[in-house]
Parts: sequence; C-alpha cells; structure tokens
Amino acid sequence: MPKLEHIAVSANTERDSDRFFVELLGLDKTRAFSITAESAQKFFGVERELRIVRYTNGRLDVEVIVTQDDSRAKDLFTHACLVVEDRDTLERRARSLGLRVIHVPKTGSDTYYLFIKDFFGNLYEIK
Repeated sequence: MPKLEHIAVSANTERDSDRFFVELLGLDKTRAFSITAESAQKFFGVERELRIVRYTNGRLDVEVIVTQDDSRAKDLFTHACLVVEDRDTLERRARSLGLRVIHVPKTGSDTYYLFIKDFFGNLYEIK
C-alpha cells in the first residue's frame, strides 16, 4: 500500500519558503541542503545547483526546491489540500503575510471554499 512520503514544491527564496511553511503553517524546518548542477540536470532537467529545504509537523512533510530566480508556478490547477484546525485564523495570517487568499462562497450554503497561493504561486486548498 503506497504512503505519501512528502510533497515537493518550489519557492523563489528560502525566506519565502520559511514565511509560508514556518510562519503561516507552523511546520518545523528540519533540513536544508544543496544538490549539484549535475544531479539537478538528472532529476529535473535544470543544469544548476539547487537548494532544497525540508519542513515537517510530523504529519505533513514538504520538500521545497529553491529556484533563486523570479520564476512562478505555471500550473493553474494542481494543488495540495491541507486540513487545519482553524481556517479563519489561518486565512487572517495568510492575508497579513501578503499571500493571495481565494475565498469562494459555496452555492446554497453559508460555508466557503478557501485556497491560498504561496509566494511562488503554488496553490493550497484549506479545509
């Protein structure tokens, strides 16, 4: 039976990554390392040294590839869905960090869908 070991996303800087995963989501930064340009070419088809940062809270593990450029996520639909205890508090923290918050009322209901985009443009559904 497969088990999800981690998700991997990109960030432009380690600071942006820390702000999203540590300040907003409360994960612990557990590890940071670099891979050689040769390894990056083999893994991702990008020939430059890459910094990789790992975060966890014991239930969610995230690996962030730091691009160190001004690129942005291009995929409009792929997203991770995170379950949190208090969406309203998380939404307020996201707004205070300057993150894009997508708050869409559900038709025929007084509840809503909540999505947050990180600084790179990666999309997260929040339940």
